[in-house]
Amino acid sequence: MQRTLSAILTVVRRFFDVVIILLFSYMAIAVVAQVIGRYVFNYSIAWATETATYAQIWMVLVGAGYAMRRDMHVSIDLVLPLLPRIVRQLVTLLITAMALWFLWVVFQGSFRLIKIGVIQKSPALQIPMLYPYLSLPVGAAYFAFELILHQWNRLKGTDDPDDITSREG
Repeated sequence: MQRTLSAILTVVRRFFDVVIILLFSYMAIAVVAQVIGRYVFNYSIAWATETATYAQIWMVLVGAGYAMRRDMHVSIDLVLPLLPRIVRQLVTLLITAMALWFLWVVFQGSFRLIKIGVIQKSPALQIPMLYPYLSLPVGAAYFAFELILHQWNRLKGTDDPDDITSREG
């Protein structure tokens, strides 16, 4: 069971790692192509800015989960280290619960946008806005997934972001 969970975790994380790399690469190429087209050939690529924007939206929302995995989110912890261990853990659990509640609100609310996005078209490409709007539930779900695993590892006292199971037994 532990090996299966670890294998699933590895596949999910590698998938999102590749997605982030591809989105960033595409975004950089599209922006460079747009700049070269505009200033060298005096031709603007109409769809480049739009698709680069959508790639950036996806990258940020999926990247938030990646940042959670690596504990790279900004936090102010002036008071937290001064608290007794049990109080620190309770405060951390409260913060995690509030973050999960927020992610749930985003996840739920995103489906209203998706319903609109099925009908609404993007300005340049005329594709359904469903595709950019799908980044909200996917990003929120991945962030929540990583947040739960991060909190689980904290409670276990493990710093390894890739560890979701006890290595014992």
